[in-house]
Amino acid sequence: MKGLADLADLPEDDRIRVIAHLVRDHGQTVGVLVDDVPGKPERYTDKLLRAGCRVIEQAPCPVPGVITLKVRPLNVN
Repeated sequence: MKGLADLADLPEDDRIRVIAHLVRDHGQTVGVLVDDVPGKPERYTDKLLRAGCRVIEQAPCPVPGVITLKVRPLNVN
């Protein structure tokens, strides 16, 4: 599945659940845009790991103050 979902209006834990569902349950690799503020990318990485996903790459985003986390299922290399 390819597409875009704007999850900004959801609480953070609900965003993590939606991302994890798509990644873990559908085997997708996705890009997640996260504000580049101290601790937030690390918090997302930790929550996604607990939800059965792993961040395989963290890269700058064209949007100032935002980074991209590339997320895939734990069981995919």
